[in-house]
Amino acid sequence: MATDPAPHSLSRPPGVVLIAAVLVLEAVALLALSVGFLLSVFAADPVSVGGSVFMTVLLLLVAAGLVAMARKLAAGFRWPRSPALVVQLFLVILAFPYFTAGDPVIGVLLIAPAAAVIITLFSKPVVDFTTRGSGPARTL
Repeated sequence: MATDPAPHSLSRPPGVVLIAAVLVLEAVALLALSVGFLLSVFAADPVSVGGSVFMTVLLLLVAAGLVAMARKLAAGFRWPRSPALVVQLFLVILAFPYFTAGDPVIGVLLIAPAAAVIITLFSKPVVDFTTRGSGPARTL
């Protein structure tokens, strides 16, 4: 199975830096949530030890995936664009109940970075940076 070759050394557009930074910040937020779930196991009356451990592991794995996406996107690989888009679309979907439940601050905190990433993912400099060398003449 062929892997993506290392991209050419062009200057990294600011949009790529923005997307990578947002992905890392989302990973840090998931890390904080995973610590909260892990600490709930040691509470006086834990609700569900198995569920808390499962959520801790799941959140850590997703955070690791976000960091990997940020690193590879910053390096110019194109594969992180699709999973980054999917994650941001999930965040947009998760933001709407906060608007309707009367807590719009959390909704804005979820939807604003997601919208910035979605818009920036489709900007010409980001697309050009992540797809250079992948024209019709490229062979697998």
